[in-house]
Amino acid sequence: MITLQRDGLRIEAAAVPESDGSCCVTAEVFRGRRMIRGYYRCMQIPAAGYFQAEREVAEELACMSSEAE
Repeated sequence: MITLQRDGLRIEAAAVPESDGSCCVTAEVFRGRRMIRGYYRCMQIPAAGYFQAEREVAEELACMSSEAE
């Protein structure tokens, strides 16, 4: 799991392995204690790449959230 702080928002992302060998990276954006957005992406990557996938999705969601504000 990775947590990023950007522009007053907190983004938490985690990769979850799926039975078919892929993973699903889920990410949530919080303003204070309130969740304001959720996002997920399924990816075909080995378990060793989960941390990088979490960071990639969290960074992408941080950009999308700041553009939407």
